[in-house]
Amino acid sequence: MMVTRELLAAVLGVALGLGFLAFPQAVVRMYTAGWTGDRHGEYGEAGAPDTWQWIVRAVGVLLLVGGGYFAYTLV
Repeated sequence: MMVTRELLAAVLGVALGLGFLAFPQAVVRMYTAGWTGDRHGEYGEAGAPDTWQWIVRAVGVLLLVGGGYFAYTLV
């Protein structure tokens, strides 16, 4: 049972980490769904600041490290 949990944690950590690194704008859009932001921008501008993408990428790296750690403990 413990091996199954660790394997699941490793797979989910690596998968989410890669997703966060590959598609940070999509993660920001899903997280801020319904958020209007500043209504004074130009038409078609993204409502979320670009710095949020870097935060999402940093979380992706942490998820990859965590998933890698769980994968390492399985060996």
